[in-house]
Amino acid sequence: MAQQDMNRNVFFFPRRSADDYVVLTPVVTGPLHNLTVCLRSYTDAERYALLTVGTLESRIYNMFVILQSTFIYSQTSPYQYSNIYINNMALPIPEKAVVLDWIHRCVTWDSNTGVLQLWVNGKVSPRAVLQKGFSIDLQDGISLGHMQLRYHIRQSQHRSYDRNEWDSSSLFQGEISDVHMWNEVLPPETIWQVLLNNRDINGNVISWRSLNYTINGDVTVQPKLQCRYGSESGSSYSQCSMD
Repeated sequence: MAQQDMNRNVFFFPRRSADDYVVLTPVVTGPLHNLTVCLRSYTDAERYALLTVGTLESRIYNMFVILQSTFIYSQTSPYQYSNIYINNMALPIPEKAVVLDWIHRCVTWDSNTGVLQLWVNGKVSPRAVLQKGFSIDLQDGISLGHMQLRYHIRQSQHRSYDRNEWDSSSLFQGEISDVHMWNEVLPPETIWQVLLNNRDINGNVISWRSLNYTINGDVTVQPKLQCRYGSESGSSYSQCSMD
């Protein structure tokens, strides 16, 4: 396990492989009843898992997952879908398709009401409700780049068992950076500061600037393209360079 200030770095996944993933160790391991998780990604893939709470050995299947589903793209419908899973129940949320650009996503969720929102590059989705009253257990850690797939195997009439594998259709290839998690629902003005990479705002469950992680397979730590964000005439923009 490594602990590192990753502010100038990314995790680079060079291939789609079930052997390549990263497990993050959270500071808080108790059940979460409120959640904000933010991260940045860069890839040309169409379907991929960014983050899963748990590992292959986790008892609860797909407790919390951020999955990018296949593009649905035309001149009249340039959209893709983010699927947010809680307790293996999915909520698809459309977002504008962006090709070959860094995408910053934040998900907020309140267990008391079930209200969930997705922020993509500073723009927020309409409110939705998912798994009201559930709690998210972080004891097994958080996996980057994979999503669980469970098989039910019947050996005989009286013997059967479940087997977990990483879902081969959602393996990530590309770069992941700026992963933060909080045990609260952040207000919009704070989420905007997270998008701007304000060094004074760090997750209290997972902090990219003080990250405990374990690399499995061929994932490597690489220098990050330093991006500056702003807005003009109501639209956002980014400018990136090597620091």
